[in-house]
Amino acid sequence: MSSKTMSFMLENGLNLREVVTTGSILHINQDYDESDLKLDEKNDDIALNKIDILGQPVPNFAGLAEKLVAIDDTGFVKKKIIEEGGGLPLHEGCTVSIAFSGYWENEQEPFDVVRLKKPMEVDLKENGLLPGLQMAVKSMLVGEIAVFLLSYKVMYGEMGVPPRIKPKADCVFYIKVTKTILTPKEGKINFSEPNMFERVNHEVKLLYSSGSTLYNTKNYVAAIQCFKKAVNMLHRCRLANEEEEATQEKLLIKLYINLVVCYNKVNKPLLACSACNELNRLRSLWNNPKALFQNAKALRIIGGYDEAQKRLKRAMKLKPDNEEMEAEYKLLMKTWAASRETKQNAETVKEAAIGLISEKFKREVDDLVKNFKMNDDEDQLIIPSYFNSHEIAYFKEVCVRENLFFTKDDQVYPKKCEDVLPDEEASQAGEEQSESDRDLYISKT
Repeated sequence: MSSKTMSFMLENGLNLREVVTTGSILHINQDYDESDLKLDEKNDDIALNKIDILGQPVPNFAGLAEKLVAIDDTGFVKKKIIEEGGGLPLHEGCTVSIAFSGYWENEQEPFDVVRLKKPMEVDLKENGLLPGLQMAVKSMLVGEIAVFLLSYKVMYGEMGVPPRIKPKADCVFYIKVTKTILTPKEGKINFSEPNMFERVNHEVKLLYSSGSTLYNTKNYVAAIQCFKKAVNMLHRCRLANEEEEATQEKLLIKLYINLVVCYNKVNKPLLACSACNELNRLRSLWNNPKALFQNAKALRIIGGYDEAQKRLKRAMKLKPDNEEMEAEYKLLMKTWAASRETKQNAETVKEAAIGLISEKFKREVDDLVKNFKMNDDEDQLIIPSYFNSHEIAYFKEVCVRENLFFTKDDQVYPKKCEDVLPDEEASQAGEEQSESDRDLYISKT
């Protein structure tokens, strides 16, 4: 018989109340696979493929305990911060998203894991967490990563849940708080009900606050999620009067500006430009130097130098003597000049234009269109209208592939999902695109 034993990871932590009363079911984490351990043939070492878990094994708890500080009077929960967080302290009115991994002493694999990509959402008032985890999480801030040594007295107790959960055994947990919001007091919002704007307005402000905190801790991806959720809620909400419409518009402007900044931080210039198009629709682009500056940065990255220059000049006029804008203008002109030189050195103008469609640009377009297709709350996507003919042709190609429609004023490509534009037609459509008075849209119907 082989001496190798099978091991499993649990999907969620155990509820101690259920363990000692009605019982508890262990759910195996199916995302974990021991086959992720592979031999690195080049270095002849064991390498671990990227598994989305926190922390590392601890051979000796006594040695670790000397480096930790007790956070409770009993000393049952000891802590050390690995990565600082920020924002306001957590409390029972918060709902937090956490990832963690739990280890027994001197064991190589964690016995309990919640992955970073699939964090657990926890209402700190009614959560079913074990007391030790409850105390640990409440001691943290958003974005913080910490290691905790937890006594069995505040975890699984003297009995444990053999064979996986050891009896009378202390454990180490690595925990990260990825985001937090204030728990809604009135339950989940039903958008089909009338007169919901007051609740939506409250929830959006909480999301805005959470997103701002995440941004300040440089957790830009999580901040984007908060801002996008707030935008979707505002678009879905029924409005009763002009006063609610004005409030909705102000909130949307703040959220889209924050989205533009965050998208630039994570190098998603096409998404930044789309958010700027929404600001333009709300008549809040050309009178806002911050939005124009961020729009210009995104346009520079995707090669829309002429449009970037127009926006940056306007921003500098609205906010003169701004060093950051002046530095961006110098970078724009330098990049634009280098681009012209590249075109001049190309064998033909066509080859130069094709060369501008990099794999990075294609990935950006693919992500933009797929995200739009998956978002049930949006029926139409406005895209920047300053691309060359080959870039526009690629937008159309992706729309055909994803069964979406590409619209330019009164022209729709394709007329049927299976239609594919010949090269000649695509070229003609691209030439027509140079007319600045034509808007570009992607729609689902």
